[in-house]
Amino acid sequence: MTLTRPQAAQAADRGVDRARLEGGGRLTTVIQDFLLDPALRLTEGERAAMTAMLYGLVSTLADELRVRLPDPLAELSACDPFDLIAQLRASQLLGDPRLVALLLRRSGLPRMGDPAANGGGALLQAWAGDDVPAVAAAAMAVILARAASRDRFGQPGVQLADLDAETAVAMTYAVAAALAVQAEPDTADEFVAAAVDLLGRHDEGQRLEALEARLVIALESAARLDGTTLAALAAHGEMGLLAEALARLARIPVSEAWKRFDDPAPGQLALLLRMADQPRAIAGAILAAIEPADPELEIDAFDQISDRTIAAAQARARRPEAFAAAIGALTSRD
Repeated sequence: MTLTRPQAAQAADRGVDRARLEGGGRLTTVIQDFLLDPALRLTEGERAAMTAMLYGLVSTLADELRVRLPDPLAELSACDPFDLIAQLRASQLLGDPRLVALLLRRSGLPRMGDPAANGGGALLQAWAGDDVPAVAAAAMAVILARAASRDRFGQPGVQLADLDAETAVAMTYAVAAALAVQAEPDTADEFVAAAVDLLGRHDEGQRLEALEARLVIALESAARLDGTTLAALAAHGEMGLLAEALARLARIPVSEAWKRFDDPAPGQLALLLRMADQPRAIAGAILAAIEPADPELEIDAFDQISDRTIAAAQARARRPEAFAAAIGALTSRD
């Protein structure tokens, strides 16, 4: 079952009209929400889109698991996806940063121009007929993956194939466990077996992001990963490919490139463009297409960033995530 955006908005607010007492931990949550920086807060559109995608993912995983169970057990484990998501949320099993980052990234596609809405943008269509076989094959793979990731309303969706290996394992077992707790006792092994079978079909290399990375590599191998291509990607709203391309040129993880796209702080996009060693004219064209909050401030920052700042930013971005997280935890202690 797929949620429309209005339904998703209602789902995101489900339960809001319950007793609004200061006790029960609600006041702490209200304070945190109330004092959030407006620049960092989710928009209503993002919240609705993320809710719809999460609902679709969990609902699909539950269906896939249940078809792998014996009939009596499949019937016993049937439940309302809303209740299933509520159970997972209450158990803090939906807060994986990689999952949330993926939902947030996909939720922003319509705002960024989302060229994939009709199965592929003009650039991809052109590259799919390219004379270089590697470019043509990689472009067609991206077109097909984008089409498969849309929901029945043509909106961006998230499915098991879109998750990295660790997130796929965590989410599949979380949903399996949630189904198991409402079934008969001593049936856990049946749910584990269903999850193992489902995960056996997961191929991390078929994620949309992985296929976009292959296209960028093919373009680089064909000597096409230049400023003209970057400007065209920005102009056509190809944010996924642009992030991959800039990360490739800067030799940093694509997750670090996305952080600078999402960071409202001025100068982050400029720093990414400097790390990717782009000239001022190309940087200006990309910034004009992306339309950050203050393009003039970004280009001013671009002019003022020193080589030392670039080298330091690249060094930080290249550190393993686990190491960077540990450094952050250690240095944030009182």
